[in-house]
Amino acid sequence: MARPRRPESATRVNERILIIDDDAVVRDVARASLERDGFIVHAAADGDEGLALTAARAPSLLVLDLGLPDMPGETVLQEVRRRSQLPILVLSAKGRMEERVKGLGLGADDYLPKPFSPLELVARVKALLRRAGGEPAPRELLCFDDGRLEIDNVRHEVRVDGNACGLTRSEYDLLDVLAQYPGRAYSRSEIAYRLRGHDFEGDERMIDVHVRNLRRKIEVDAAGPRCIETVRGIGYRLGVDPS
Repeated sequence: MARPRRPESATRVNERILIIDDDAVVRDVARASLERDGFIVHAAADGDEGLALTAARAPSLLVLDLGLPDMPGETVLQEVRRRSQLPILVLSAKGRMEERVKGLGLGADDYLPKPFSPLELVARVKALLRRAGGEPAPRELLCFDDGRLEIDNVRHEVRVDGNACGLTRSEYDLLDVLAQYPGRAYSRSEIAYRLRGHDFEGDERMIDVHVRNLRRKIEVDAAGPRCIETVRGIGYRLGVDPS
């Protein structure tokens, strides 16, 4: 199967960014800006949730607010730095020079005061990732459901029980999007954007058509799907666990 063509904006689809900020507006703006550039974004509203997601999701970079409701952001910074060399971009209303110096002294890699430009945020994230060693190589083989379902990123094919499924490019791309974050619910509009970016042409209902066709090829029972689950009122998610 020919390699699926991806929009330029989705070249960083394997990069995970974690935002820890108690301001829902800041989280939404930062998430939208980063996701438009192809990043996978997780978000937490306090320090405890942020530390748990840092351990569970292994992000490539952390965007951290210092003014958190349950603990000082500096405490989160120190705890993350104690465990890893994960790049940390401090995003905070504490914009005084002494606060910036303190944050950098605790182990932050960069400091962006609020209010911030979404374009500058994305640019600084990219710069930190480059300095940290560039993009990680995508995993060559993704396995789910105790190995029953395989997504081969070298051959660009999907196999069920060892047999190639013969997916179309759109079906492959759709499954690949859902597989980047198993269990996460994606809206039809988000799937459409990730498949074709701003060049996407067609009604979002076409996503339903691709899902139906994909289920016929990878599900044991297309009428009772386990792999591609419908999330009512939202869209779809990958329902099987990595293995």
